[in-house]
Amino acid sequence: MKGRWVRGNRELRKVAAIFAAFFCLLAVPVGADPITLRSADGGVEVTGRVLAHDGDVLTLQTDAGRVSLRLEGLLCDGADCPGKTDQPVLRVAVQGQAGRLLIPALLEAYHRDTGTRLDLDLHEATADDVLDGFPARPFDLFLSPHPLSVRELDRARKTGLGDLASTRQGRVLAMDALVPVVAAGQRRDSIPLAALMRRLSGAPVAWTDSDAAMNLHLLAATGPDLSWLLPEAARGRAELGITWHREAGALVGALAADPDGLGLVPASLGGPWKPLALSGPCGLRARATGRTIRTEDYPLTYPVYLYLPPWRPHPGIAAFLDWVRGESAQLVVRRAGLVDLAGVPVRLEAQGRRLANAIRMAGEDVPLGELQRLVTAMDSHTRISNTFRFAPGSTRLNAPSRSHIMLLAQAIRDGRYHGRDILLVGFSDGRGPADANRDLAAARAEAVKEDLMRALGGDLPFNVGLATDAFGEAMPLACDDTPMGQRANRRVEMWVRARR
Repeated sequence: MKGRWVRGNRELRKVAAIFAAFFCLLAVPVGADPITLRSADGGVEVTGRVLAHDGDVLTLQTDAGRVSLRLEGLLCDGADCPGKTDQPVLRVAVQGQAGRLLIPALLEAYHRDTGTRLDLDLHEATADDVLDGFPARPFDLFLSPHPLSVRELDRARKTGLGDLASTRQGRVLAMDALVPVVAAGQRRDSIPLAALMRRLSGAPVAWTDSDAAMNLHLLAATGPDLSWLLPEAARGRAELGITWHREAGALVGALAADPDGLGLVPASLGGPWKPLALSGPCGLRARATGRTIRTEDYPLTYPVYLYLPPWRPHPGIAAFLDWVRGESAQLVVRRAGLVDLAGVPVRLEAQGRRLANAIRMAGEDVPLGELQRLVTAMDSHTRISNTFRFAPGSTRLNAPSRSHIMLLAQAIRDGRYHGRDILLVGFSDGRGPADANRDLAAARAEAVKEDLMRALGGDLPFNVGLATDAFGEAMPLACDDTPMGQRANRRVEMWVRARR
C-alpha cells in the first residue's frame, strides 16, 4: 500500500470485523490542487496548496513558504476552497498494521463518547514517505510505531514541518518494546543485551552457546535506521548480515530455516516464535511483559508516537486530539495490543524478584540499613506503574514521562488519589560513587515533584500528600554494562498509600 491513499470499503470491513465497530471513510482530496486567495480590491493575491483550515484561518503552502490568512473578506478560487460548513477530514499517515487498525478504532470510540464523527483520509506511509510527500500531501497526524530518528527529525525541520520532537508536536500514544526471538522449539532462553547491541551496531557476534554467527532478521517497520533505539546502530546493509523482511510471516519462515537466526520484533506483534530474555554479566534478566513495558523496566521499551504538523488544526480535529489523551482512548490502545499509559497498581508480592535482586547485589555501597529502609517503605506502599525516566546525568524528563505527568495531574484533579499519600522514589544506575548517585536520584525525584506541581497549577488537593525519597543504586533492574541497561536503572517510581 506504499504511497496510496485508502478510500475503499474493503479496508473498512477488515477493521470493523476486528473491532466489532462501524465507521465511515470519506474520500476528500485535501490540498491536492492549488487555490488562489484575493482581496476584494485585488491588492492581495496568494496562491498555494491547502495545508489546514481551522474554520477561520487558512494555512497554505506557497512557493515562498507557509502562509496563514484569515478568510474573512477574501475571495477564494479553486476546487479546494473551504466552505463555512465544511466537515473536517482527519488526514492520517500511518506506518504498519497497528496504525491501520488503531486510528479507525479510536475514531469510532470518539464517536461513541462524544457523538461527533470525523471523516478519515488514511494513508499508509513510512517516515521517508511522509517527508518526501510534504507539502504536496499534507497530514494532520502521523502515527509512527516508534520514535523518529535524529536523521528523520532533522529532515522534518528542513522540510518545514518544525520540531516534531517537541512536546507540542510529538505526543506519546502508547508503549511498545523490541523483543529478541528465535524459532519455536529452540533451547536458547536468553541473549546478553550487550551482544545484541553490538550486533545492531554492525559488528559480527557469535552465540554464547556455540561459535555460530548470530544472523539478524528484522522487520522493515522497525527501520532500517535504528538510531531511534541505539545512536550507534548501523543502517541495514546486506554486508552486515542483517536481513530485512516486509511481513512477519517471512520472518517466521526465515527463523525456522536458520537455527542461528535471531529476530527482533515489536512485543505488540506476537507470533509463533520464542521470545528471549535480556541478560547481563551481573546476573539480572529482563523479559518483556505488559507490566515491564508499562513501567519501562524492560530495557528495550519505547514510545509509540503521534506526530503533529506545526499549524493549528480545525477545532473538530483539535477536540479529537484532546480526547486521545484520556482514559477512553487508552482503553482502545490496550485492546489493539499496545501497552497503554494508564497507571496500574504493582503490589509488593509482585515485586519479589526486584527485592531479591536488591539483596543479592548489595555491597559496601548499599549497606544493610539502606536495604531495610527500602523494604519498610515498599511494605507500606503500593507501586503505581507510572515511572519517570531521564537522560544520563540529567533531571530532564523524557517524552513518555512528560505524558505520565499530564495523566497523573489529571487523575489527581479527578479525585482518584483523594485520601492518598504519593511518594516519588528516585533510583540511579550503578556508575560512579554511591553518595553522588543517591543525591542525583533525590534531585530527579524532586524534579518530578516540581513538574507535577506545575501541571497542577501549583495547587495540590488538601487530602492528597506528595513527598520524595531516594535509594540511589539500591534496586537495579538491569546490568550497567550497556547504555540501555543504565537507562532502565535511572528512574523515579511512584508509590502510594492511604493517608496517615
